[in-house]
Amino acid sequence: REVEIREIMTKRLSYHSKPDATTVPELPTITTWIRLLLGALYGVSLGLRNETRGLAGVLFGLNMITFMPMFWFNSYLDANIESYKSLNFVGVPNACALMLLIWIALFTMEHGEVESSLQENLANMGTGGEEPVGLMSQSGMAEDEF
Repeated sequence: REVEIREIMTKRLSYHSKPDATTVPELPTITTWIRLLLGALYGVSLGLRNETRGLAGVLFGLNMITFMPMFWFNSYLDANIESYKSLNFVGVPNACALMLLIWIALFTMEHGEVESSLQENLANMGTGGEEPVGLMSQSGMAEDEF
């Protein structure tokens, strides 16, 4: 049974198979999983490269998540997009959120010493302890002459 399903899906998702909502109703789900996979892989890439240019990373990831699957089902499959409700952007917000979650988690794990320093400084500020280390203190700020 599993082999039969695999053969049918391989035939329906082959080059220029022209799927539509009646022949391959699973295409939005497949597209969502592809986008989630792309988002996860790009999030890992951003996190491991210690990427700090947030806007460029997010925009490139959003473009990749959105347009690579569009190219796949428009050019490779030649799918009938109009027969599906919202195939073009299905799963994009979820994949973008997954990309950001993985990027932030990996980046935070790589910079544990900065996080603990921030935590220490915040704890000192809350208890009225020492001046924060590495942060601009109140006494170092210029006062108004008015």
